[in-house]
Amino acid sequence: MSALVWFRNDLRLLDNDAVLQACQNHQHVHFLVTPTLQQYVEHDWSLVKWDLYQRQMNQLGHDLADLGHTLHIHTLNKFADCSAFLTDFCSAQQVESIYFNREYPLDEVNRDQAVIAALQSNNVQVNTCDSNLLVAPEQIKNGKGEYYKVFTPFFKVWLQRIRENGVPAPYARNILQASSERSLAFEEVHLSLPEYPSELIPGLANSALTEPLQTSSEWPVGEATIRKLAQQFVREQSMEYKKQRDFPSIKGTSRLSAYFEIGAVSPRVAAHLLQRLSPEFPDGLPEGSHTWLSELAWREFYQHLMFHEPRLAKGQPFQVEQANFPWQTDVQKFAAWCNGRTGFPIVDAGMRELNNTGWMHNRVRMIVASFLVKDLHINWQWGERYFMRRLIDGSFSANNGGWQWSAGTGTDAAPYFRVFNPTSQGEKFDPSGRYIRKWLHELTDVPDKQVHTPHEWLRQASFLDESAHRYPPQIVDHKDAREHFIATFKQVKNAE
Repeated sequence: MSALVWFRNDLRLLDNDAVLQACQNHQHVHFLVTPTLQQYVEHDWSLVKWDLYQRQMNQLGHDLADLGHTLHIHTLNKFADCSAFLTDFCSAQQVESIYFNREYPLDEVNRDQAVIAALQSNNVQVNTCDSNLLVAPEQIKNGKGEYYKVFTPFFKVWLQRIRENGVPAPYARNILQASSERSLAFEEVHLSLPEYPSELIPGLANSALTEPLQTSSEWPVGEATIRKLAQQFVREQSMEYKKQRDFPSIKGTSRLSAYFEIGAVSPRVAAHLLQRLSPEFPDGLPEGSHTWLSELAWREFYQHLMFHEPRLAKGQPFQVEQANFPWQTDVQKFAAWCNGRTGFPIVDAGMRELNNTGWMHNRVRMIVASFLVKDLHINWQWGERYFMRRLIDGSFSANNGGWQWSAGTGTDAAPYFRVFNPTSQGEKFDPSGRYIRKWLHELTDVPDKQVHTPHEWLRQASFLDESAHRYPPQIVDHKDAREHFIATFKQVKNAE
């Protein structure tokens, strides 16, 4: 009899408890991944994220083959197909135990519950693990036994659990005993996602939007390479993270989020790298490194929230009364935002970075999200979906949490009356306009002092060069939009 490791969003061998336990407890282990292509489309996976996932999946296949093991790749349509397929697979391969890491959004929880019930009824032992998080959702509760709705107290308990339990050391890859003296051949799989619906939102055809990026070739794959990137960031940059993270023209962030999302590296590996900086870990870290650790906690906070509040996975605001907010449905303004044509340079630069690279600097994500919701008064769910369709690191939990934070509809949300001024945000975090000019070629020649409010300079320059005046005018008056949003939000809040 044998065991099965079922990979999902944990495409790694290092620090994967499902792999570890299966190999410790069984002499013969099968390895399986089941991409559910139609489900990925329904969950708004971006093409670039799928490309990264597929490349890492194939690299995992090569890594296993080098150790004499086979990675079975079987494509399915939806999560609902997993139970029957896994039951048949376990029967055919005489699998007595299956191991996998839990996932926490509603559809994934329902999938796993159905799989567990089906396999147990066929006498297959099911073993679930939590090595995709540093602290599992059930381990953090307040004095009343309830989950935390605010990040700061959550973070304190999260740190305390790490102090109490420590962080399991990432085990060496040699836990996987080679099944033969020679490596096996692995034939890579190349799959395409089904077609997306022709409209992103009602009334807005995909053809009206910038073509989405489809290749992740700028992002290396392979566990060894990704670990080196993490090691380099923690060792050389994390100490300055707090000082540099808000400036989009500086490479001050780790850019590891895409790898965390597909499980190519685990947060426990990141924690062990930080631990080298302080024997008292999680205490005693340099200020910047501690701030980066808090970002790992934010990532887990949103996964915990999604687990404890399944309605968040159904498109509902955490603050229930805000479901009554009278959002505007201006498709043309939304398209201008999507394509980086709003007339606000920092907003447009961010959206063009997203469209061209599949990634956007986090400070700029907050700026463009605030602008869509609080300047254009457009439903945050439209922005949430557009981000998911474009981001290489699109995380259902973190993306939902970030958008609700920006909109003032979530738990631990930014106060509704805190509205980012896109011009002053640009002046503060991109003072020389270096980031703006990288993505807005229309503004290449605009002087530093005018780059955040370029329209007057462009009007004057157009007398000399008619082509200079191509940058669009501002599509909204920020001051008026801010006042209208605050008044409306307050009215909805008081009505409840």
